[in-house]
Amino acid sequence: MDTVTKQGNLQLWITQGINNDAVEWARSFGEDLATQSNGQKPMTTSQLRRFFGEVKRIDADFTTNQHSISMLRPMLAYAAGRDSGTKLTTFQKTIDPVLGIIDKANDNQKKACFKNFVNLFEAIVAYHKFYGGK
Repeated sequence: MDTVTKQGNLQLWITQGINNDAVEWARSFGEDLATQSNGQKPMTTSQLRRFFGEVKRIDADFTTNQHSISMLRPMLAYAAGRDSGTKLTTFQKTIDPVLGIIDKANDNQKKACFKNFVNLFEAIVAYHKFYGGK
């Protein structure tokens, strides 16, 4: 899937819901993050789960923690800058625009968009582990 199509689909999945195409994309992306290619080391499970833990913390009490969504972008950028030799950079370049979509959503849509993001992220984590993420 080319980058333009992927970004358009990501926006659609975040704003309108996850479908089978989203799950297949998550499988492919999780596998990519778990394997070495193009001189980049795989993203480690701890790198992925560190970010995932923060996402789940926000999700656990969305009403109280929704202000933290905007801080996910700099948190991810910092991590990618620190570990530039891994697929964390690929992860950051893919996920940052998604977080931007959630940030720009109006208050009525923000919770639903974030929940779609959480579901997609859970699938990425699962497939990363399945394909040997360490």
